[in-house]
Amino acid sequence: MFKKILLMLVVLPFLSCTHLSDHPRDILPRTSFLHVRKVLTIIKCENNQCVSRDFKSAASAFVVKTEQEGSFAITAAHVCEDKVPPEMESKTTKTSAIYTLRRLDGEAYTASVLTYDSKIDVCLLFVKDLVEGVEAVKISPTKPVPGDKIYNISAPIAIFYPNMVPIIEGQYNGETVGLAWYTLMAAPGSSGSMVLNDKGELIGLVHSVYVRFPTITLGARYDDLLHFIKKNLTKYVVYKDVMGLLELKNIFDS
Repeated sequence: MFKKILLMLVVLPFLSCTHLSDHPRDILPRTSFLHVRKVLTIIKCENNQCVSRDFKSAASAFVVKTEQEGSFAITAAHVCEDKVPPEMESKTTKTSAIYTLRRLDGEAYTASVLTYDSKIDVCLLFVKDLVEGVEAVKISPTKPVPGDKIYNISAPIAIFYPNMVPIIEGQYNGETVGLAWYTLMAAPGSSGSMVLNDKGELIGLVHSVYVRFPTITLGARYDDLLHFIKKNLTKYVVYKDVMGLLELKNIFDS
């Protein structure tokens, strides 16, 4: 009997520690997620007649830095590009876009495009007045290793409701020139979403799906994404701070 009690005293602390350790659901940065709604207005004028059309799309984004005036967010570059359909192309064609970003609780904000890199398909946005109800995602200090478990917080096919956003589990497969590969379900609307390791840290970004096998998802490589974020955050944070002194155009207003 004494031996049984002694064994329980030895085993219980280990069982307790296992139970109390961080679970992925507790460390995943859900409030870093932003749902993107874009309305692209294209106006084509010919022979003194103008035709206007609105093109609507949805995507995902995530917060990488929050300041007093608002937050910096990342999405895919193709979300930020104003591509004109062939039937609307003309020398006089004009475009304008409105970006509405919703945080996890559904509160909406407008955003402006600061810069993007089409080569790696990453875009930096500024979301004015978004200072509460969000957290900046932490970036992993190390790149992923093939076989690592990953998590994706996104709104595929615009599946998103206040306080409900899909969390998808997968694996990191490795990288090729210019691309990171994941075994991960994705669909239109997943573009620009964050890829996280099992510590809830950022290791990638989803921008497309392999057409012939939709469980294979492609994105920006860890090194490319990290370089883009660090380079442009530094640039635009400094730019924002000196903008008023130099009387520069306020590009942070949507």
